[in-house]
Amino acid sequence: MLGIGRDRLRQVRVLPGDREDVDVAALDAELACLGGRPAIVVANAGTVNTVDFDDLRAIAAQKEQHTFWLHVDAAFGCFAALSPRHAHLAEGLDAADSICDDLQVAPCPPTTRASSSQAAASCSSRCSTTPYLGLPAGEPDFLHLTPENSRRLRALPAWFSPPAYGRAGHREVVERNVELARRLGARVEGLPTLSLRAPVRLDVVCFALAEDPTQERVEAPAGAVTASGEAFLTPAVFGGAPALRAAFSNWRTTEVDTERVITALAAAV
Repeated sequence: MLGIGRDRLRQVRVLPGDREDVDVAALDAELACLGGRPAIVVANAGTVNTVDFDDLRAIAAQKEQHTFWLHVDAAFGCFAALSPRHAHLAEGLDAADSICDDLQVAPCPPTTRASSSQAAASCSSRCSTTPYLGLPAGEPDFLHLTPENSRRLRALPAWFSPPAYGRAGHREVVERNVELARRLGARVEGLPTLSLRAPVRLDVVCFALAEDPTQERVEAPAGAVTASGEAFLTPAVFGGAPALRAAFSNWRTTEVDTERVITALAAAV
């Protein structure tokens, strides 16, 4: 969208195991290959699949040897800073040159012309590499007629939210959602038909079928849960294999809702 070109994008390997955080040594080698030419390093403070955090302090320290702009995608992770229990995860966020977050408040759909098929094609192209966003569902699918997924007209309720709930209110929502995610993760581990793919680090549970987790077999329980009306699970790809993710971000979610999700999951698998 910026016109930089896909051939300018360099993916840096992540740490092995159940991690999604970047290998800082590998990043150093990639930056060294540029020979001093400028770059943008996009780090994560909460990845989409497992809410893993890059070592932001270590990445920022590389500016002593290399020239780059540090942008941090903190869509989930920045809210960890509101909680003393989880603030350590977002350590180093202040070293970023730019940050983006995702204000999880009521959206207002865009009003783009439905006849703009070219715009729809360009905006939906990201779905081929971003499983959790899903695929275009019908004509027109207004989600794919805008380059921004999370902005829309959320500015007004986001502006009202801080004075309405204050720091303590937002902290409670964050901590409650994290605890509920961990509760669901523990229940998933208790089902022999499911497998937790990574530790529950914040508010997302990443899991898959314990046996033969093919795309078709993973999609089946997700569709069944959605059809039940109890919850909506989004697809993920973790470790090169299809998986599912349950993201907790609603201020009204309670333990009762978590039990409804696990009941629907158990019935689906």
